[in-house]
Amino acid sequence: MDPNELLQLLDLKAKPPPVTTNAPVAGASGATADASSPPAGPTAVDVDAWGLRRGRDLVAESERLKACGTDEFAAADFFAVAFEPEPRLTAACSDPNRHQYVRQLLETPEYRALHADTELDDTAAAIAAGHLAEQFAKLKKESGNGSAAPAGAGADDLAGEMAALRAVGKAVAEARREVDELRDASAALGLGPGQPGSNNPRAIAEIYRRVRNDPALRRISELAGRFRRVAASKQRQKVSHGLDDVIGVEPGGDIGRLLPSELARLALPELELDTLRRIVERQAQCREYHAVEPVGKGPILVVCDESGSMEGPKVHTAKALALALAWVARRQRRWAGLIAYSGGSGERLLPLPPGRWDESALCDWLSAFIGAGSDLDVPVNELPRMYREIGAPVGVTDLVMVTDARCRITAELRERFLDWRRSARVRAVALVIGSAPGDLEGVCDEVHRVNALDPAGEAVGRVLSL
Repeated sequence: MDPNELLQLLDLKAKPPPVTTNAPVAGASGATADASSPPAGPTAVDVDAWGLRRGRDLVAESERLKACGTDEFAAADFFAVAFEPEPRLTAACSDPNRHQYVRQLLETPEYRALHADTELDDTAAAIAAGHLAEQFAKLKKESGNGSAAPAGAGADDLAGEMAALRAVGKAVAEARREVDELRDASAALGLGPGQPGSNNPRAIAEIYRRVRNDPALRRISELAGRFRRVAASKQRQKVSHGLDDVIGVEPGGDIGRLLPSELARLALPELELDTLRRIVERQAQCREYHAVEPVGKGPILVVCDESGSMEGPKVHTAKALALALAWVARRQRRWAGLIAYSGGSGERLLPLPPGRWDESALCDWLSAFIGAGSDLDVPVNELPRMYREIGAPVGVTDLVMVTDARCRITAELRERFLDWRRSARVRAVALVIGSAPGDLEGVCDEVHRVNALDPAGEAVGRVLSL
């Protein structure tokens, strides 16, 4: 049966399209292309007008693209393969080497993993485009005469493909590293996925440029990512307490919560097996309790010692811990305040309400360092004043102090501080790095002496489980 007979049986008037055989497309060997084949376009992937404009903008904005001589069409290609949800390769491109480079890229599993983080993300896609363009320019330069040799047959073709694969692999690896840094920086500074401002590519790009160009900020954001992952784990593992309120009945299999009627059924031989089956299948009637988790709803205050002895890794980890605690406060819809202090010679107060943070002010707070000091590098005497000046809301307050000083606190100051703690309902925890806590034990609920602020340490985990 031919196609026309099948269409008549289905009562369809249309005819199937004629089958045509296309002639070979012109290649590097000089073969003539079929007249019906589309002409080679300037891009290797399908790019709309917005994508072409974005390519022009990238060339104008990026020093990296200017340095490697990338034109607007190549920039549009490299941005599209990172940004578009489903980039499609064109049939032909005016630059066959770029077409081969992009084709090799789209076929690698490493690209697909990177694409999951750059898809529809303007800033991350621009970063990836820069690395793809840089490696493509190097590939052209290594081939000589400013452009890669056209792919031929045999060994030359295989060598060209291997060179393109190596360039693609290096570009994806470098883009992966920088995109991860972008994610860490934006999440640490309150612009992570789902956060207010996370859909503002300009703000994210500005924050990332500032973090990338400041070694201290870059190190703090990297450490903050580790602390934040520990904090997320600790928050998930928190135990809910308070099984005093019975609010109803629910199906379940917990023997301790079975209703008396279910326990009575177990005593009857006729009903015992059926009751055991329902317990195993979690269909028995059990008491439903209301669990209350005792989390303070007031602010979280973090005090970082910025005396000269804290300079370097100590203060970097202390500020990374402060960022992680601010992240915890935001997750719990709590107000946070960061305090930097150095023995009466300087202080910096930064309020972080649970809504949109001031990312620029946060970067300023993180990058600055007082570096002075005196006898008491934790502001026990000044905290009541700072509590008022920073604008902390009323409520049960968690106070975390990080210092490396051995504090000496007079009896009068201790009593005054304890009176303020009782009136403001403050729960104080101190982390003392490499030193004896001294008189801090008399003014804090918990004092932990640690050799370093290790994210995997028990004391740090205890603080991050607030």
